[in-house]
Amino acid sequence: MTGVRNRTRTNGVPQGETQGWTHINNIIHLPDGSKFSADVAFGGDGPTLPLRMDNNATIHSNLGSQEVRLVYDVLPKQRLLEPKVWIYQYRNGADKPWSSFYSFLEVEFFQEDFEVQNWWASAKTLHRWTVLAVRFLREGEPSEYPHQGRRANCGQEINIVGKVMLVNNLVKLNMGNKTTVIRQVDSEQQRLSALWDYFGIRLTEEEAGSINGWDMALTNSS
Repeated sequence: MTGVRNRTRTNGVPQGETQGWTHINNIIHLPDGSKFSADVAFGGDGPTLPLRMDNNATIHSNLGSQEVRLVYDVLPKQRLLEPKVWIYQYRNGADKPWSSFYSFLEVEFFQEDFEVQNWWASAKTLHRWTVLAVRFLREGEPSEYPHQGRRANCGQEINIVGKVMLVNNLVKLNMGNKTTVIRQVDSEQQRLSALWDYFGIRLTEEEAGSINGWDMALTNSS
């Protein structure tokens, strides 16, 4: 596992300077020497499949018309030409420009590194003022969470066709094209219900109460 530097969005597009370590990525090493980036938790505009780490900048289909790739290069703010970094890029169509979203090195991070990273990210980035959850949808899977235990057959290829998102008080759905709002929540109880209905997440009483007193808490008690 290693740390990731990302760029913040402006009008929905990653722009500006690269930040510090704000995310975690997995690097898979196979017996044949090949390596893959397996980012399982970046969320919106993140990859929906492992990406081979090579110098070919291979383009992969992602969600809908979106394409993604890994580029091995230097960051614009680097003063030295070494070491190069792996840069994750996406574009929302073959005729659209590439956007560099995040980058990572092949450096192993330890638990202590992630603890420092988590403290900074939880206090200084969007995670401080955004309640966020993202779930990718497999082909044929409804937006509401299949609580009865619909599981993918590991012997079959799994196609990701959409995503459902909770962003503060809005539940949004994207099936590969336009994002639409499918539910608005006006209280913490409603938000807890949305977490269960769409993500299968059920918080304990202590976990649910941890947002009380924070500026992102929904104050409507109904």
